[in-house]
Amino acid sequence: MKEKLILLRHLGLTEVSFEILLPNVKYPFAVYKNGFQPAKYFLEEIEKLKTGQKPFQFIVSRKTPNNKILFGTNMNVTLEEYTIKEEAGEEFDVKVSIKLKQYKEYSTKTMKITIKQYKPVAIPTPPPRQTSNAPTTRTYTVKKGDCLWKIAKKYYGNGNQYMKIYNANKDKIKKPRLIYPRASICNTIRW
Repeated sequence: MKEKLILLRHLGLTEVSFEILLPNVKYPFAVYKNGFQPAKYFLEEIEKLKTGQKPFQFIVSRKTPNNKILFGTNMNVTLEEYTIKEEAGEEFDVKVSIKLKQYKEYSTKTMKITIKQYKPVAIPTPPPRQTSNAPTTRTYTVKKGDCLWKIAKKYYGNGNQYMKIYNANKDKIKKPRLIYPRASICNTIRW
């Protein structure tokens, strides 16, 4: 018996494809809210969406004949591809095959981090053989664009010390490369 392995992947961006019919003739059964426009008008608008390289809102509502909503689609998308199909029997009308891809804005997350820091004790003259530093807790709020390396560079003078901050904040930070704005972290720092 052969066993099959199925790997579950993270859900990617949604892709939508469909065909539309663009009339070149004004049909008596159709309703034209803004007046009749030939297929050329809509083909130019589709081309603008493709070459504009900007996301736009895609909304579709499916309803029953008695106006009960079955489901709806409302998402930001980009126009990935469109194909004009000429078919005999469609007279002057034009069929267009359209492929859209969901668009999600990219941004970094922020979090607060707390850094425990030792404050130096004033050393009297002559200095004693040993001094004890009392630990204090210092809180640092992570800002957009921050990383543990950058914070370690600021507080330790060496970005390679970022693991000290990570080890003191394992309960708040799952991976040292992923910190989020508005989170607080703490660590013990010797000055």
